[in-house]
Amino acid sequence: MSTDKTLSIIYDGDCGFCLRSLKVLSALDVRGVLCFHKAQDPGTFERFPILNGADVQEAMYSIVEGETPQRGFFSFRRFLWESPLLWPLLPFFYFPGVSFAGTRAYAFVARNRRSFGCETDSCPLPTTHARAHAQYKE
Repeated sequence: MSTDKTLSIIYDGDCGFCLRSLKVLSALDVRGVLCFHKAQDPGTFERFPILNGADVQEAMYSIVEGETPQRGFFSFRRFLWESPLLWPLLPFFYFPGVSFAGTRAYAFVARNRRSFGCETDSCPLPTTHARAHAQYKE
């Protein structure tokens, strides 16, 4: 599933826990395919109209052109395919029952992220790169 297409991550830009988590993903993006979009930016829903009405402040979403958008645990699992550093973890994310447990674990963390240090004064993530502009014209 690894492609040369941009993997757009839509996230809660007001959540410090989310920002810190995505900084880790950004550091693991050795192929340079990630592009981050704050759910609060007006242009995000213009760029990704498929997300209108989605619970983008409750879970991160990932979008790759030509694929079904992924939410929460499945969004994170989709990212694993794009980071060669994390490929050794992929089999564990496909064991029987992992999707069931993973969606619940993701939901638990998302519901309780304020307890994990959700502060709003974190440094922002980069929101665009050259690939995003080539694929999603504004």
